[in-house]
Amino acid sequence: MKRIYSLLAALIVSVAIFAQDAAPKIVFEKDSHNYGNIKEADGDASCEFRFTNEGNAPLIITRATSSCGCTAPTYPKSPIAPGESGVIGVTYHAKGRPGGFSKNITIYTNVPDEKIKLIISGNVIPEIK
Repeated sequence: MKRIYSLLAALIVSVAIFAQDAAPKIVFEKDSHNYGNIKEADGDASCEFRFTNEGNAPLIITRATSSCGCTAPTYPKSPIAPGESGVIGVTYHAKGRPGGFSKNITIYTNVPDEKIKLIISGNVIPEIK
């Protein structure tokens, strides 16, 4: 009977360890983008942040927020399988915002205890009227 309990305990510990290892891991190619000088007259400026799920469970992006309404992030709504890649798109609305800027985009996922911060920056050259 002791042997059965020992085997059962070992099985439970093994399952618990495996469950901890089964997690997504999001890895970005870069975590910041500098637009440089952009013209206010050109309007919106966009960039992409490419990432890969290097974990061993599906990655789910639950939401993406920006530090102000002048920045609009987009993200995949479907789970990203292990080994697969995806893109976070970011658009900065330059119209009416001359001067330098630096904005944060926060990505929320099912990766345990992790929020990802992406940064965009640049300088908007005023429109000549």
